[in-house]
Amino acid sequence: MLGLLRLTRPLNLLIIAGTMAVMRYGVIGGLLGASGFVPQLSTTLFALLVLSTVLIAAGGNVINDYFDTRIDRINKPDALIVGRSVKRRVAMAAHLVLSGLGLLLGLIVVWRTGLWRLSIIPAFAIGALWTYSTAFKRQLIIGNGLVATLTALVPLTVGLYEIPLAQRAYTTEMLTELADGGLVHFYFRVIWYWVFAFSAFAFVATLVRELQKDMADVPGDLADGCRTVPIAWGMRWSRALVFSTPPCSLSPSCCCGAPFCRTHYRSGTWAR
Repeated sequence: MLGLLRLTRPLNLLIIAGTMAVMRYGVIGGLLGASGFVPQLSTTLFALLVLSTVLIAAGGNVINDYFDTRIDRINKPDALIVGRSVKRRVAMAAHLVLSGLGLLLGLIVVWRTGLWRLSIIPAFAIGALWTYSTAFKRQLIIGNGLVATLTALVPLTVGLYEIPLAQRAYTTEMLTELADGGLVHFYFRVIWYWVFAFSAFAFVATLVRELQKDMADVPGDLADGCRTVPIAWGMRWSRALVFSTPPCSLSPSCCCGAPFCRTHYRSGTWAR
């Protein structure tokens, strides 16, 4: 049982849950609260959304280790779990159960909120985690980009639920008070900007971390036929990417956000 728990990577799951809580209560809740508004997703539904995301991530961690046994025997033989403390069929069953429960809870949240288009998120995440473990992980750049995208989806998912629900609940009231539809749309654009900014940060941070992991895992990846950046382009290019990716990716986001912040404070859009 302890081995199965380790397969899910509990610390990573806590980070996911914490990120979603910060996005709801700190970022979105703080921006809405500045105008006396509150997030519209109920505490119960938000808890289900977090649990859905955590379960799907746990299932993805399990299936990744399931298909990584050959690589792990070389890179970290002492930490190998699947095939030793956890049987392979048990690991596969755990993946199916965790992913299935995560999908079910995600669909419940979609049903209760009426945001049916968001049903694609848990389905996409499960499919992406499976294909990453079975194929994309061994392909140049694609695997790194997919993991970074899934990480960025964690804070973005909160915004995809909370912002449309807030627009649905408060747009009429805000139009009455502000008498300016442009300001109402601007108000929600500012919130979207902050959500996208956090998602962009998560994407870049994860991409850099994945490149660093690839640099450390060259022996096992090479034996398994992976075409990671260090294997295909060499360590020099890998180091260059690790150091250049954060400033090149985040600087435009900060520059684009500055006009939103300046206009917001000058116009007093959030003051009721």
